[in-house]
Amino acid sequence: MRNIPPALQAHLNSGVTTLCRLLKITLADGRQFGATTLDRDIDFEGLTYYAQNGFDSSIIASDASFDVDNAEGYSLYSTDVPGITVEMAERGELDGAEWAMVLVNYRDLSMGALLLDGGDVGEVRTASNTVFMPELLSYAMRLRQSIGHVDSITCRAIFGTPANSQTGCGVNTDSLWLPATVTAVNTDEPKVTYQVSNIASLPTAAKRWRVRWKSGNNVSSRLYQVEAVDSATGQITQIEPLPFAVENGDQLEIRPDCDKTFSVCRDVYSNHLDFKGENLIPIGQASDTPGAGVPGSTGGGSSFNSNGPSQQRH
Repeated sequence: MRNIPPALQAHLNSGVTTLCRLLKITLADGRQFGATTLDRDIDFEGLTYYAQNGFDSSIIASDASFDVDNAEGYSLYSTDVPGITVEMAERGELDGAEWAMVLVNYRDLSMGALLLDGGDVGEVRTASNTVFMPELLSYAMRLRQSIGHVDSITCRAIFGTPANSQTGCGVNTDSLWLPATVTAVNTDEPKVTYQVSNIASLPTAAKRWRVRWKSGNNVSSRLYQVEAVDSATGQITQIEPLPFAVENGDQLEIRPDCDKTFSVCRDVYSNHLDFKGENLIPIGQASDTPGAGVPGSTGGGSSFNSNGPSQQRH
């Protein structure tokens, strides 16, 4: 059942309506942006909803089993919407955003609003100086997500997250971040490499690394994986593409990452009690399945035991 304000319900029953839809996008940091299907801007509950020719509310439909019958909605934000820019999308500032769509009487906004649907913003793309949000996923989609996991020799946790969840790690990474400043950029390499200062104290035993940018065009909350770090020379080789070019003077933070093996979890981070993997699963000899090795695994066992296959879904 929908909670429809009485005044708006009376307007719907009148047979002659002046309705439009309002789409509100709320970013993870609390910032909000709005668009409307009307041909003029609307101020509603403290937020301005801008008229957008590219905003198509489509048909919001789902059946009793919560199967999505269509794309839930489609929206397009160009530079005409104050506050939303292509650079924001490229930096990942729209990641983790939520949306809500309501129906209002634009002639009398005091009637209140009818909530049509809401949920998570899915894929975000950019093209021709325009931000596209082709996936507006309903909250009902969360009910279709699998609960549980597949057995794995390596850890399934997200490194640096609190331990009290299915993917929680338990390691506090705040003290692992080391600030650095870009002093030189090598543009001749096939992969992006740059020199930074102040990383001589980084542990040399780490096999994986993450960087986050604190200034420059790439500043965001995203953690980018790097391929290699030479703490002696200060050279970093980027493996994940960056949305913008690295420039001298850009500031970043770098820390070692976890390779998801039990030995590193136990010996490096003393976090083996929170290890979210099954490191004792027997595995086959490396010669049995060439090229199918698992990080941290050792041969000598069998990929099957008396209870069946070594990987089971819970």
